[in-house]
Formats: sequence, structure tokens, C-alpha cells
Amino acid sequence: MAAMAALPPDRPEEIASGSRVRWLTAISPSDPHARPDRIASLVGMCVGSVTGILYGAILVQNVRGPLETWQGAVISLAMGLGLGCVVGYILGPNLSVRPYFWAEEQLATLPFSELIGLLVGVLVALAIAALVALIASGLPYGLGWMVAVLVAAVLVPLGLSVGRRRRRDISLMGLPMGASGPPLAKVVVDTSAVIDGRLLDLARGGFCLYQLLIPQFVLDELQAVADSGDPIRRARGRRGIAMLEELRSLSGLDLSFPQTDYPSMTEVDGRLVRLAREEGAGIFTVDFNLDRLAQIAGLRVLNLNQLATALRPALVAGERLEVDVVKEGREPEQGVGYLDDGTMLVVEGGQHHLGQRVEVSVRSVIQTASGRMVFTQFEGPCEVPPPTRRGGRRTRSAGGSAH
Repeated sequence: MAAMAALPPDRPEEIASGSRVRWLTAISPSDPHARPDRIASLVGMCVGSVTGILYGAILVQNVRGPLETWQGAVISLAMGLGLGCVVGYILGPNLSVRPYFWAEEQLATLPFSELIGLLVGVLVALAIAALVALIASGLPYGLGWMVAVLVAAVLVPLGLSVGRRRRRDISLMGLPMGASGPPLAKVVVDTSAVIDGRLLDLARGGFCLYQLLIPQFVLDELQAVADSGDPIRRARGRRGIAMLEELRSLSGLDLSFPQTDYPSMTEVDGRLVRLAREEGAGIFTVDFNLDRLAQIAGLRVLNLNQLATALRPALVAGERLEVDVVKEGREPEQGVGYLDDGTMLVVEGGQHHLGQRVEVSVRSVIQTASGRMVFTQFEGPCEVPPPTRRGGRRTRSAGGSAH
């Protein structure tokens, strides 16, 4: 409460942004299974201590020698109690809550088609094991049941694997397998792609055909940006949080927030690359440095800037454009302007027309790793006054054709 009271009263948005990030992760701690694990460990200790004491008492009653004295009996019971507590503490969560949580997580994220394939594989394996049990039921000393259990132990994992891989063939038998097609590929989304905002436009248009993984450490970094003292960074962070909220509300989008973290690694880029390797996923980013790092690591990279560049309309030499000259260029007599899509135009002869809208003709286009640069030649001022938003638009070329 004291920490909340220390916040300035004129910055309630920071509290709201932090609460939205916590809502995105279901307002859970870094390990939501910690409390059930502790309870299972305590229960395991109780059961183990009782079992250890009973085992020590059996030893005292049946073993002759040093255990016949009261000192030996006390030592036996104490060792049974201690060993039972340790074993129960270790096995308690591993035999109860952890398998349950693992199965729950797997079933929650498993596509319906794979779930049907797994069930069919298990049913076939159990049916074969039951037939083996009937055939071998005449064997003495219960060997038939032992053989059936052994066959089931071998065939059930095999049925799980085969059923999952052959789900397409199973669908030909008329079983409902959900939407056809391969499972969605996974991509790990970094903070820059979340803040950029164009991912939301892709998802709304139905072009995001991937399973999006936004890890917890990316959400932590996003919250740190939203709580920054720099107003520009703070605004970008809040925009990213708002974008995540809208992504969660979209139907048909496969979005998850894995809790995997690597405390030994300080750099977020390194953790993203490692998580992508472990998940067999690609990297979704607009960060040029992360793009290079992921490519060196042999990962698939989806860079929004490259997509935007590919979707930009082509410019050809001789084409005429109108552009606002906003600043001077590096070389003498050069001016610089920008198209609406962010493409930089270098205007030869535009230095003396700062703040004006001019007509230029394209001379050459250079494609670089960080974007596209267009070199143009000043043709003359435009009669139309410059708009309030900077940018450029195409005009009719010298030949009279519209572009």
C-alpha cells in the first residue's frame, strides 16, 4: 500500500497499464503451481512419515540383534521417520499435482485433430492388449496378465505417437478431425513487434496464420516501457498493452503466454532465441539486430519491415511524385522528404525548398537491409499548398499515364 501511495496522483495511467499486463497473464505469479506443490509436498511428508514409522516398527519386531534394545528401536523409528519425510516430500508433488498440471496444459493447448488421433491410437493399443490377455489367460501363475500389461505398456506410447502423426488418415474414416491442414507454426513475438502495432492489423485481416507465443519476460519488458519516465516510451508501451488486449479479444487467433524464463540470461534477445529453439518456433520481430541474431542461430525470422517493404508499390525511373521537403540532405543542394509509407526520398536540388511541396522525378531506387531509399530530381514547385501531414503522393508521369 505504501508503494502505491508513493505514486504521483497525476499518473494513474501507469497503475492501469501495470494492471492490464497482470490481467494478460491471468494475474498469476511467475509459478502458478507453487502453492499446490507445497501442499502436495506437506501431504507427502505426512504420508511418508507414517509409512516410515510403520516400516521401522516392522523392522524392530522382525529383525534380531541390535534392534532388540530400546536404543536400536528408537534409532530405527527415527530413521524411518526421517527417510519417510524426505521421500514423501519429493514424491508427493511428482505423483499427484505435477502430472495433473502437465496433462491439463497439454490438453488445453492440443489441437482437436491431434486429440482425436491420440485417443484413437490409445484405444487401438488397449484393444490389442485386451486380445492378448484373452489369448494368454490360460498361462499359469498369472503370466497371461503380466504379458498383457507388458504389451499395453509397449503399445500405448506407440499408439500415441502413431495416432498423432496419422491423424489425417484417420480423418478419411469419417471421424471429425477439425479443420484440415497442417498445425499452425509457432512464432515467438518480441517486444518491438508488440509495440509496433501492425501485428494487430494482420490478425484482423486474417493473415496471421501462426500460433503466437508472447513469453512472460516480454510482458515484463513491455510493462517496464509503459512505466518509463520518458513520455514517448511510456506512450509506446501503453499502445503495446492496448494492442495485446485487442489481440486477446480476436476469435480464431491462437495466442498464448508461456511462463518459461531463463534467469541466467540477462539479454531479452538471447532468451527469445533460446525459447524459439526449444519450442521449434520462429521469431516475429521488427528489430534488425534480433533479426540478424536469429538468422545466425538458424531460426526462421518473420520481419514486419520486410513484409511492409514487399507490399510497397514499385517506383520506376522517370515516375513523377509530389513530396514535402522536410529537411536538408547530407550532400549540398539535397533535400529529404518522405512518402506516406515511410520511404525516404532524397531530392536533388531541394535544399532551397524546405517546408514546401515540390514535384520530383524518380532517378533510382536503392533497397537496403533497413529499408528503401529513393533518389529523385527536383522538377518544380507544386501549386497545391502542402497538407498538414507530411508525405508524398504520385502524380501523372510525363507520358500522361496515372500511377
